[in-house]
Formats: sequence, structure tokens, C-alpha cells
Amino acid sequence: MAVISTSGLARTFSTRQGPVEAVRGIDLRVGPGEILGFLGPNGAGKTT
Repeated sequence: MAVISTSGLARTFSTRQGPVEAVRGIDLRVGPGEILGFLGPNGAGKTT
């Protein structure tokens, strides 16, 4: 049983230089008791 799940997640941001595709086609399942972390450089949109 997943406590968090998504399938085909995508996120695009509009910028002055045009669209920026942050993620595309992410499938994710997090089960009870599992720990998940996101890594990336400053300004990469991890909080978003």
C-alpha cells in the first residue's frame, strides 16, 4: 500500500527564455515507513 503515489508526473515552468521542463514522466510510490529525499543544486525547484 502506497501512502504517496503519482504516475506520469510532469512540471514545466515559464521563463523569459521560454518553457523549462523540470520533470517529465515521473512514477513514484512511497510505502509506509519509507523515507524519500530529493537532491539537486540550489535554484533547481526542489521546494516547488
